[in-house]
Amino acid sequence: MSAGREDMQGGNGRGDAAVFFDMDGTLTKPCFDFDAIRREIGLPKEPWMPILEALELMPADERRRAEAILLRHEAEAAETCDLWEDAVEVVSRLRGAGLRTALLTRNSRQSAERVLARHGLSFPIVHTREDGPIKPAPDPVLAVCRQLDVPPAKTWVVGDYLFDLQSGNAAGARTVLMIGDAPRPVYADQADFVIRRLSELLGLLC
Repeated sequence: MSAGREDMQGGNGRGDAAVFFDMDGTLTKPCFDFDAIRREIGLPKEPWMPILEALELMPADERRRAEAILLRHEAEAAETCDLWEDAVEVVSRLRGAGLRTALLTRNSRQSAERVLARHGLSFPIVHTREDGPIKPAPDPVLAVCRQLDVPPAKTWVVGDYLFDLQSGNAAGARTVLMIGDAPRPVYADQADFVIRRLSELLGLLC
């Protein structure tokens, strides 16, 4: 475990604190071939743009086709993806320590709910792309903070990608980058903490 940005003041991870998890690559092992999705949709390598943001700029007919491709890939992944081995235990122990939890994902609601159902995991709030602005904007973090009545300064955003860090940092939350066995990415210093296993959260928060 290593620190990134200077730690914030306030909150020790208990009581009125919360942990917001990303799904793909964070609770689940990575299961998307984003390059394959981009090729099938027909997105260029240069200039590079995230898939969802690229869809926003497409004409209506082209966008409908691209959305159908994306939804198909998400549905397939939802049926095959595996959780990290410690995911269920970590979520349970965090709740047992009094922390509030939520799921914040750029995925579709149908896909997110299918993944949770397959693995017997649930969250009081599941925020998906259908619910409004998506990460890297701070809006989803702030919206769920309001729903749970938890201040952003006592919220921890856990994710595996830059967008999770940008969203949490902009909202004023603490951020944790989950990298598993992957090399440390160049944007890791934007995180307050970098972990390789979800179980490392227990040392931070419990």
